[in-house]
Amino acid sequence: MVPSATQEAPMSALPPHRWSQAPSADLAPFVDRLWGWSLPAGTPLPPLFPGTGSELFCHLASRPQLADGHPVPRGHLLCPRRQTLQLGAPGPQQLLAIRFKSGQLRHFTPWPFAELADTLLPLETLWPEEGETLLAALAQKPAPAQQIALVEASLRRQLARCQQPHQAGEDALIQRLYYAPNTPIPRLADGLGWSRRHLERRFGQRFGVSPKQFARLARLQHSLRQLALEPQLELVQVALARGFCDQAHFSHDSLALTGLTPGQLRQQLLHGLHCYHTPSRQPE
Repeated sequence: MVPSATQEAPMSALPPHRWSQAPSADLAPFVDRLWGWSLPAGTPLPPLFPGTGSELFCHLASRPQLADGHPVPRGHLLCPRRQTLQLGAPGPQQLLAIRFKSGQLRHFTPWPFAELADTLLPLETLWPEEGETLLAALAQKPAPAQQIALVEASLRRQLARCQQPHQAGEDALIQRLYYAPNTPIPRLADGLGWSRRHLERRFGQRFGVSPKQFARLARLQHSLRQLALEPQLELVQVALARGFCDQAHFSHDSLALTGLTPGQLRQQLLHGLHCYHTPSRQPE
């Protein structure tokens, strides 16, 4: 439940607070959720591990910065694929974020989707028509319910400008690969009437990673969510539930993609903030 405006307090008085809400029905095919934080000064932000989605962040209090202290725009898009990104902010933080479903950001911007991987793109560059205006309007609306209304109106305008309905087949492909990342690539190609080589080439051109790498990232993200939300599970249980051959396979992929073992990741997720929420649909 999103808090009402009457529940808001001055940022300096706010305890750590999180909210999350599913989008309206017309945006649900493209957007996983809208979510936000209100955090006191000194609260460390969590790392953003490599994955398959895209996240648009609007920092409405302190301006964020990279781990080396370099400032970044208050509104920015992040699509980490090959690296873990770490942001911070020196003062109190009020954050609103839009989590796009895998591959669906391309329906909201003319930017080639493959070019957005591992970039930190300013909001006004992503949406030149109204990015800066939206950020200013959000700062004037302290209640999440008001902010959500502004964001969803902006999303509908971008969708009307940029939606690519002729790519419905690719939307179905990426959804299948995300929720069932252990599906053999040849089987996916056969289901579309494509050769494996054609699927791999088209997928890579459109999304910037190979289908195999996308599936690997999806499996990692499903695993990290389970580690964060079901801490009572043994690591081997998570590994087998998410389709790894064994715990050693889980450890190998975890180290290769994040630089941390599953045990280290679980400790980090348990003892700090994280960006994981109960999914709207469970992976297969």
